[in-house]
Amino acid sequence: MLRAFAVKGVALAAALAAGLALPGGWAVLVISVISLATIGFLTYAIVHPRSQFFVPVIDRLGSRDPIVALTFDDGPDPVFTPRILDVLAAHQAHATFFVLGERAARYPEIVQRIHREGHSVGTHTQHHTLRFHFGSRAYVTREIEDAIAVVAKLLPAPPTLFRPPQGLRTPPFAAGWRRLRGLTCVTWSVRGLDSLRTTADKIVARVAPKLVPGAIVTLHDGTGLGGGADREPTLAALETLLGECKTRGLRCVALDGVGGAVP
Repeated sequence: MLRAFAVKGVALAAALAAGLALPGGWAVLVISVISLATIGFLTYAIVHPRSQFFVPVIDRLGSRDPIVALTFDDGPDPVFTPRILDVLAAHQAHATFFVLGERAARYPEIVQRIHREGHSVGTHTQHHTLRFHFGSRAYVTREIEDAIAVVAKLLPAPPTLFRPPQGLRTPPFAAGWRRLRGLTCVTWSVRGLDSLRTTADKIVARVAPKLVPGAIVTLHDGTGLGGGADREPTLAALETLLGECKTRGLRCVALDGVGGAVP
């Protein structure tokens, strides 16, 4: 939150200086440019998966080995998550699942199966609401801690990986995040956009060109805020993407213990 205020403060000071020092027309132009630049920078800081401005993130694997990390958000889902696990098992691939606390509590056996089959389990807030991006520091912290508590009851150790909804790191989220310890915030290097109405071919077209060593791929096994409930395109695309990984000599790994972001 303080960083956002600092950026706005610098922009305001520059705009005031321009207003005092320049003729009317030039002052309006410079102030407009400063305002647009400030909005652009804050948008980048909040939205871009590589931005480290508000919260440190991992957007790529730290290893330069021929490995990639497939990740799935918004589950577990009683229909699609088991089918995704079956596909991964058939290809001897591992992945990371960022689960919602309320759904993990509803389907504990699926979370335990994810862990039992060698995949990593991270968290994705308790309820996945729009309020998470704009709520108080206490609300943000509670949403994260409640999800961790649910998963910690199901697995041998509490989860240490976290992905914010839509990958957004807003100032309110950053304020709540700083009260927590021992968590790693994970974004991505390539996004399937499969939570939207789409097809398997479109998902593959988005992901395959960036399926390179170190990639972190975001897909979905559940339904998120404003997303569709049909994961059939994801399942079909997953088969193709796993085949591409094999062709390119890439091994699909879980995120736990892999390392940090590539500099």
